[in-house]
Amino acid sequence: MATNRSEALTGARKLCRTMASAPLPQARARELFQVLIRARGWSSAEEAAIAELGAWLDTRPAPSALKDRCEKLLGRL
Repeated sequence: MATNRSEALTGARKLCRTMASAPLPQARARELFQVLIRARGWSSAEEAAIAELGAWLDTRPAPSALKDRCEKLLGRL
């Protein structure tokens, strides 16, 4: 289900806040990406930044790097 931009940001921020305590931080980061990518209302630059996060997640980064990268993206959005 597609959501609007503000709903997606609210949901993504919640997922980001709880990422460090998640049993599977990679899954939490992937869920955050899915929330953002399904939302409507992004500019083309914002869509590119979200897609970049998805591509980065596909590289299976270290769990310690996930929260920082997600927070930086959310700050840009």
